[in-house]
Amino acid sequence: MTLYDPHQITERPTSGFSEAEIATIDAARDILRRHVRSTTALQSWTMLTDYLALTSVRERVEVFRVLLLDRKNKLIRDRVMSRGSVDHVPVYVSEVLRSALVLDASAIIMCHNHPSGDPQPSQADIDLTRKIVAACMVMEITVHDHIIVGFGREKNAFSMRAAGMMGD
Repeated sequence: MTLYDPHQITERPTSGFSEAEIATIDAARDILRRHVRSTTALQSWTMLTDYLALTSVRERVEVFRVLLLDRKNKLIRDRVMSRGSVDHVPVYVSEVLRSALVLDASAIIMCHNHPSGDPQPSQADIDLTRKIVAACMVMEITVHDHIIVGFGREKNAFSMRAAGMMGD
């Protein structure tokens, strides 16, 4: 499997972007699609965050996604679990776990965006992450990270794993 679903990344961003910027985003998506076909999701932090940023750049609301991975950390599916508002997205631990179990995923990477541009996690983000990590531990599913993508002048991402906020 690949690191993306090519049918999922087809809508072109239009609001707030010039034609030149839209062309650049489309070209970047095409390059990324070609590159990730034969690689693992965890090959590099840059590749992972570029993928997450490109798939989130057009979102005006928070979107919670889970990358479901096999034993070799290849993507089984990139699943949008929930769409929310500008500052909140409802997520159910049982739905995350169900998706992993149904697809026989060995590991997951959680991701959501902050349309405000600030990728710092809220206390609710930290609490949810710890609940999902605990539930996944029981089912022997590895949680590699919860990444929050923000945008500003430059794309930026916050790794809850790197910050020691995973609770495992």
